[in-house]
Amino acid sequence: MKLTTWNCARGFEKKKSVIFSAAPDIAVIQECSRRSAEAAFLDVYAAAWVGDNPNIGMGVFYRNADWGVRRLEETTHGIQWVVPFEITGPENFTLIAVWACEAKGSKRESYVGQVNRALEEHPDWFENGPVVVAGDFNSNACWDKERHGRNHSTMVAKLRTCGLASAYHIVSKEEHGKETIPTFHLQKNREKAFHIDYIFIPDSWQQRPRMTVGDCSGWLPHSDHCPLTLELSPIPAPKLSSVERNG
Repeated sequence: MKLTTWNCARGFEKKKSVIFSAAPDIAVIQECSRRSAEAAFLDVYAAAWVGDNPNIGMGVFYRNADWGVRRLEETTHGIQWVVPFEITGPENFTLIAVWACEAKGSKRESYVGQVNRALEEHPDWFENGPVVVAGDFNSNACWDKERHGRNHSTMVAKLRTCGLASAYHIVSKEEHGKETIPTFHLQKNREKAFHIDYIFIPDSWQQRPRMTVGDCSGWLPHSDHCPLTLELSPIPAPKLSSVERNG
């Protein structure tokens, strides 16, 4: 399975080929329009879209021959945007798609505050099988001191209690706040680079991931974000005993 998350910085209809040419099974795309999510792409991809502005929202795209995607809740009570989806296919799991946005009038509630609030209010999301949390979190541990209570490290700790960890950090062995590969370049400036996009995966997957972050030289012409991609190796087939092989 290949799962990608990318904030496309709008205009996804003109950028879709740069993502879909890599053939992801599932792609979480932030800042895409409803129209771009409703359009068919070579009859291969379909999408579920969320947002309150048809020109900019979040889409979960999937290869419709092999996968199914269903939004689990019609509303998340003002949380923008942390949304659960049921994923069915070669891997069955709950995908919590994230585009952490500003909360008007509340710095504490903004960005990673939205993710923390969602985790506090919805422990039920983690009750049925594997869960993946993926998207643009607009967050990094380097900003923890600017936030009290609902900061990045609080979110990481909450997800850890649910049996999830960042796939990038599993593979890289780096600490949160000390990432060497950024996913975001403010105003497309390579000197203002941060790691703010994540894919958190369950313990049961943590022996199987391969992670890549798009190289900024190829992606900055398209967006201030680079895509983050998880490739999950298949579950090894169980070894059969001689009796089972010959049975």
